[in-house]
Amino acid sequence: MWWRLFLVLGAAMAEVQDAPTKSGVKTWVDVETPEWAMTKMTSRGHEYDLVMSDEFNNENRNFTAGMDHLWTALNLPDGVNSAIGYYSPRNTYTSNGKFLIRVDEGTVPIQYWDQYSATPGWVNKNMYYTGAMVQTWNKFCLQGGLIEVRLQLPGALDAASGNPKYPPYQRLVESDRGFYPTWPGIWLMGNLGRALFSASTRRMWPWTYNECDPRYKDMQRISACNATPGHGLNPFQGRGSPEIDILEGGGNEISSSIQIGPGMPFDYRLYNADDGGCFYDKKCKYTGANMANVPSAAFKRQHWYQGLRYAANNKCAPNASYGQQFNSVYQSVMAKKITTNTCFSSPGDQQVIPASCDVNGDLGLIDGVGPTHWGVNEKSTCFAQANGYKGVYLCDPDNQYYRCEFARPDGRAKTNQMTPFNYQMDALSANWFTTQEAYRGYMNYSLEWVLGPNGHIRWALDDQVLFEIPSQSILNVPQGGNETNPIKLPIEEPMYLIFNVATAPAWGTMPPNAGYGPCRGNQTDPGWLWKNKTNRATVVAETKICDSFPMYLSVDYIRVWQDLRGNEENASHIGCDPASHPTSQWILDNIGEYSDANNSVIDVAGGATCNSDDDCTRASMMTGICVKNRCQCTTLWGGPRCTWVVDIEPNWAYRAQASAKGFGPTVPITVSLLALVLVSIAFIQYRQSKGHFMFFGKVRGPPTPVTRASSVANDDVMATEDRARALLNQSSLENASFMDSHGHVFDSNHGMDIGHTRYELETTPSEGHHVRFTDKAFAIDANGRKTAPSTLM
Repeated sequence: MWWRLFLVLGAAMAEVQDAPTKSGVKTWVDVETPEWAMTKMTSRGHEYDLVMSDEFNNENRNFTAGMDHLWTALNLPDGVNSAIGYYSPRNTYTSNGKFLIRVDEGTVPIQYWDQYSATPGWVNKNMYYTGAMVQTWNKFCLQGGLIEVRLQLPGALDAASGNPKYPPYQRLVESDRGFYPTWPGIWLMGNLGRALFSASTRRMWPWTYNECDPRYKDMQRISACNATPGHGLNPFQGRGSPEIDILEGGGNEISSSIQIGPGMPFDYRLYNADDGGCFYDKKCKYTGANMANVPSAAFKRQHWYQGLRYAANNKCAPNASYGQQFNSVYQSVMAKKITTNTCFSSPGDQQVIPASCDVNGDLGLIDGVGPTHWGVNEKSTCFAQANGYKGVYLCDPDNQYYRCEFARPDGRAKTNQMTPFNYQMDALSANWFTTQEAYRGYMNYSLEWVLGPNGHIRWALDDQVLFEIPSQSILNVPQGGNETNPIKLPIEEPMYLIFNVATAPAWGTMPPNAGYGPCRGNQTDPGWLWKNKTNRATVVAETKICDSFPMYLSVDYIRVWQDLRGNEENASHIGCDPASHPTSQWILDNIGEYSDANNSVIDVAGGATCNSDDDCTRASMMTGICVKNRCQCTTLWGGPRCTWVVDIEPNWAYRAQASAKGFGPTVPITVSLLALVLVSIAFIQYRQSKGHFMFFGKVRGPPTPVTRASSVANDDVMATEDRARALLNQSSLENASFMDSHGHVFDSNHGMDIGHTRYELETTPSEGHHVRFTDKAFAIDANGRKTAPSTLM
């Protein structure tokens, strides 16, 4: 028997890194994913294998911090774009095989510290809606792969709302936006920045630069100029937290984009317009403000990114008025004699400007085979168009640079709240028209992300391509201006997943009365009183939309595939801390920037779906069991399937999540565990020989899920939220002006993405103790401590 013991011990030593499960199921794959979904063919004809999935078939999952193996729901107010929504874990759950974010209407009073005012101080504010945001931050990350999310977007769809039911696949128009008053997002962000925790994203978002450039070395927090960056980082490697939006927005248009930095200098951008958001409709009077290199004579060289690829949303019914002839458009673009300054708003635009409104875009056959071309609406359906939003200039509160939106005036004392910075970021974005089917049923939204200089990022709807950014468009940028155009990397950071639904008055789709009160309006406000008196029909229509709350984002599943067959051109990776792009030590060393009192970072042992104990244990020894279709782990084991050796210090959630570096403890810690492992295995062998089953210690796993109805009584975070839903603290809300929830500002008249503006919810960057109050009213002082509001105002 003892020779068997030593063989088992040897196997255990060989598997101090993460090991496969006994059943062979992958760590992040849901056992309820159907067999036919285990592989998927890419647009380039490569077969990928499933590496992650969540079918959401387990009822009443609780996504509060520390409760779920994959997702974490935030518990804080949305802090961007003059947001009027609160993010609550109670508003996200699973039911009937779907993941739901519920958006409620109702007032939530808060206080916040405004860093960007002339004199930073406390401000009272009401939030009028409650939604949710869930993240896989520092749990599940990927570099490259194919992501598919099947979902239904939120909207006011019942007959009482007044929303007419259109014929199948009829394109929605601008006047329909009011029936879709929320702003949902499905997106990815680099693991070095945690969305809504702006201390972590400041000077980190959305950098993708790996050059030692004197212009930017003090602006980029982790610069390629640094030979000794510490924190487990690689020397001379520029790092950041870029963003990929699979979809965001609502109403008649959806946006898909990447956000990278540093942005192109002014010499390579569109000309500035004088009249606000006119460029979103491509109707600016200022020459050259609507599209790069249009009119042709206004530009001496190429501007903006070249070779972007736009395609049709053929889920829309054809409409002859949108149709184009390829030869006409192609000849117009090649001749470079375009005289119009607009896109589809002047007579004759239709056959001289690509449907994409981007004359620098690719006009070749789609995927080299056609039959249709990029950029030309040959089927007369809906079409992706270049977003007028190209990025924003980011600054600290004290900055006086003239391009800063809130440049500090001369003579005003500096606040010295953060390291100074000012830099441009770029958004490469397409908006594509949609139909009511996106709101009345489920569609498959996918992102194909291939790393490297020959790679691409590609968006598709039900496997039909909508938009593609080739890596070469980022690597080969125009030059020849007054300064060098920085050459950024195509996105290669480990990225985590985010689902959220926001509400704000700064977007094209917003609730009624979003600018000055709750959904039904502030009935003491002179503006509302005037509207009620002079346009009663509008007030009645808005009330019907308000009566349609709650609204829901409903996700059927998310699945991720990667190339596991060794094709170098499709190199990809799963893990938040790969050797090529480490993150774990940086996060540990700066953990206060990534968490707060109501959003703790908590290890979750087990929690993955399972059909048997073999799905929850290593092959060589019993490390977990399957209880009610969820894995539960023994004391020394963690990870979703109990296959990760837990360190003496419980940091497995932060440690390396890459096969190259492995899971589990360091060698000294492993040696210190040998005696315990030896005794434990001996005991296991003895008990198993008697037909019994024995663990190393107590079984542990995610806490027993509580229902939404019982969560207030049984869950401390929920109780805190009920007592004071305005919980703020320094690390989540000492926010600068540049990170989003999605952090974009949208023009209310034109409805498109304008830029990122200052955070509305901010505190000073100080440490502090957090004290809980039993009453509903409290605030956070300048030191990050909870205190009664009366002591502040």
